[in-house]
Amino acid sequence: MTARRAPDFRLEDAIRDPGFSPRRGDAAALCELVAAEGELADDAERSLLRLGAEAARVAMERARAAEAKARARLVAFVGKVAATEDAPELSAFLIDALGDADPRARRFAANALGKRKSPEAAAALAAALAVESDAPARRVIASALGKTGGDEAARALRELDTGGDELLARATAKASLMAQRTAGRDVPSSFEVDKPAPSPVPVALHCRAGLASILVREIDVRLAPRVAPDGEGDRVLATLIGPPARLFQARTMLFFGFPLPPVPLGPSGDVAEAVAAALTSPEALRLLEHFTAGPIRFRIAWAGGGKRRASIWRAAEVIAAANPKLVNDPTESTWEALVHELPERKAIEVELCPRVADPRFTYRGRDVPAASHPTIAAALVRVAGVRPEDVVWDPFVGSGTELCERALAGPYARLLGTDTSASALEAARQNLAAIGIQDAVLARGDALSFVPRGAPPTLVLTNPPMGRRVLRGIDLRVFFDRFLEHVASVLEPGGRIAWISPLPADSARAARELGLDRAFAQRVDMGGFDAEIQLLVSTRRGRPRAPGWR
Repeated sequence: MTARRAPDFRLEDAIRDPGFSPRRGDAAALCELVAAEGELADDAERSLLRLGAEAARVAMERARAAEAKARARLVAFVGKVAATEDAPELSAFLIDALGDADPRARRFAANALGKRKSPEAAAALAAALAVESDAPARRVIASALGKTGGDEAARALRELDTGGDELLARATAKASLMAQRTAGRDVPSSFEVDKPAPSPVPVALHCRAGLASILVREIDVRLAPRVAPDGEGDRVLATLIGPPARLFQARTMLFFGFPLPPVPLGPSGDVAEAVAAALTSPEALRLLEHFTAGPIRFRIAWAGGGKRRASIWRAAEVIAAANPKLVNDPTESTWEALVHELPERKAIEVELCPRVADPRFTYRGRDVPAASHPTIAAALVRVAGVRPEDVVWDPFVGSGTELCERALAGPYARLLGTDTSASALEAARQNLAAIGIQDAVLARGDALSFVPRGAPPTLVLTNPPMGRRVLRGIDLRVFFDRFLEHVASVLEPGGRIAWISPLPADSARAARELGLDRAFAQRVDMGGFDAEIQLLVSTRRGRPRAPGWR
């Protein structure tokens, strides 16, 4: 039952509240406020949008008898509803509005139809563009055609006579690129990861900052791997011989790309022209044509971050003019052109990074908050080493990524994971099962008190939550001091602890006090903050404390 409104209720006052929900009976009055385009028009439209297609029907009826200015405003409102409501009558109304006597109404209708991206919308827009005389409306219709895409839109834009209108020519050029890329999407494109390189080719393998010294040891020496000399510790350079698929043997790698020769910036400093020169160079075309099955589609991204849309469109226009086979398509691209700016050299370097399915971590069917990235887990395994007699314990098992990576690395005696979360243990169980591991022991337990049953662990392998999942409000220094003290007490003499410390200086001090030698230490980017991978080796003699469940 609808609650009664107060005697002094005024719709004009109510709509000022962003949380106001109108009744169906308010639609006509709200449409009048929208059509009036006064100070309450925006508030009225916000409220009216809550009624969806029902409000649009009232607006369409009101528009048929409205003056030009009010009619345009109502067409714009119907277009906003059509963006979220898939009602054929809304599309039909907007298509009819392309022939409205008022150019504003035609512009609003075209803009809305461009977002519909349907063949019917494309056909109607193409027909409207052929007869449109209003310059601003022509520009809007051209842009809308680019958004709908498809063969008909591309053909209409190709045939358009811009008549010396520079703004229309610019809008048409951009729209043509958009239409062409969507028109060709029915032809699949893929990166041939198993196809051998035509000749030895430079390749860059990327990793988390700090892991390059670990990644370099994973790569076949015949590829001449070496850490990039820039000092960032996030790239390894190599020479690819054979198929790119072999690069996925490196489990600490994030992705790989093929660096192209640097291109100097011209006198104008136009980055877009330099990017276009790199992507249309013989080196780029040789790689793109060799490894791509189907159309060559690419997207442009900036290594330093940011959108830079104007530069991307400028580069895409120059590339399309120089080589129409290269299609800029950020949605369905096979390649990412990663642009590294080199200000000290007044140049750019483009890296061609294939967008290909990663076959390494398909076991990750379940996850938990703050779970390890698999390349971090793989790095811990590499640092710890693989020994067939190892009894491996992860006291913060989470989704089991460390145990999965250790199981895939080689033989072991036993795998044990504990966590205080039942859902985490179930996630770990499912992920381990995905790689065929059924004998891992998973149990509820507190990392500060749990004592493994049976043979003591020879390797503690873990990436603790660092306050992001279960340690909120806890003094991390005290917590990790207690953690190290506990695991050192249950560790087999001579055993190892391979872990990630968010407080490396404190954990180094605690390790010394506990008789743990720090055999390896490396700073690593954890995604927003740095921590340290540490390998601690027990020098304690004698047996660990008696086993038993706790």
